[in-house]
Amino acid sequence: MPYSIQALAKLAGLSPRTLRYYDQIGLLPAQRNPHNGYREYSAAQVDRLQRIRYWQTFGFTLTAIQKLLTQPLADQDAALRQQRETLRAEQVRLTELLQQLDRTLAAHQGGPQLTDSEKFTAFKHQALTANDQQYGAETRQRYGQAAVTASQQRFAALSAADYQAMQAIEAQLLVDLTQVAQTQDLTGATAKHIFTAHKDWLCFTWNNYTAAQHRGLAQLYRTDPRFQAYYDRKTGQPNAGVTLAAIIEHFTA
Repeated sequence: MPYSIQALAKLAGLSPRTLRYYDQIGLLPAQRNPHNGYREYSAAQVDRLQRIRYWQTFGFTLTAIQKLLTQPLADQDAALRQQRETLRAEQVRLTELLQQLDRTLAAHQGGPQLTDSEKFTAFKHQALTANDQQYGAETRQRYGQAAVTASQQRFAALSAADYQAMQAIEAQLLVDLTQVAQTQDLTGATAKHIFTAHKDWLCFTWNNYTAAQHRGLAQLYRTDPRFQAYYDRKTGQPNAGVTLAAIIEHFTA
């Protein structure tokens, strides 16, 4: 039995006006009752609206959703499974963070005390998860699964002192990179400090550093907008990622 626009709006938690708009733009075309011309929705259209609501929840624009819905159902399901993996990773991250916070609060009330290393476990896991979601595919393709796994294990095993040192090195690197992104002095003392700091930062997680691997990473910084965006955002300079790539290339030549 088809749904009227009012019934489907109530079922989906939307307004009839929203459904009329979806019909107008072709996102959720309605059928027309042959007797009165009113909008009606079949079971297939209910399923389509469910997928639309999923993609909206995941932050996709209506334009992007329309494009997704033109793909074969198998491809849509594959995309939804990817979103499920993202949700699952976020669930794990939040669970770990909640457990860490509970242990911290309990320790403040006289309960079992956390070691210095345990105090930073949740933050390290969060960084690993975020990095893998953004760059995992590229790093695996370039360096292989074994190298990526070893790097992740090395990062997870960092002591509290090493973790704090790694954060401090990156913080100073970003300060220096902000300056060089403005001056474009890619061979001076500050640029050399940036290169050395970046190398030291990498060595916290790389088991076997080589200049060739460092240059390979610079190529990613130069060509991948996600890597560029990270440094551009952190420094407030629109060319910071490309500048860092150029510095690495110069000092590893």
